[in-house]
Amino acid sequence: MNVSIVISILVASMLALTPVSSYAQKGGKGGGATATPSHQVDQDRDRDRDRVHAQDPMKLENKDIYGNELMSGEEMNQYRKQLKSAKTEQDRTRVQAQHEERMQERALQQGKDLVPPGQGKIYGGELMSVQERNEYREQLRLQKTETERQQFQAQHREKIDQRAEALNLEVEEAE
Repeated sequence: MNVSIVISILVASMLALTPVSSYAQKGGKGGGATATPSHQVDQDRDRDRDRVHAQDPMKLENKDIYGNELMSGEEMNQYRKQLKSAKTEQDRTRVQAQHEERMQERALQQGKDLVPPGQGKIYGGELMSVQERNEYREQLRLQKTETERQQFQAQHREKIDQRAEALNLEVEEAE
């Protein structure tokens, strides 16, 4: 085996063990925020559709339920019924939090990406583990303002660029 390939594999392994979320929590210096395409703004605006307080949760579309790709049709209907039976805003928030936690655990157990409604590909996702992508998406979803999201994304972009440079790879732009 070529020595440079072995070194690249070792570097990639080490980088894969460095979670992006821990970098963001340490306050890594991010580059300037880049302009956000209009379709990304639309996605961000709609990213938590299942948190919108629809008059009738039974009309909540499958694609708008957090973790829908990991659920059966019966589970989605059961979730809708739980939302509908929530008597207060606090009850509804509790039901959603429990649901999100179950979906995160399920995604981790199955080794699958958990893509919240409105989110798509991640910049440099091909250089990240499934767990890192899920952590990134969850962190992004929890950002309260557009400015915070842009700052978080800029920090992520810098970290991924460092990984790609270490591996001598090009990073595909997320669409």
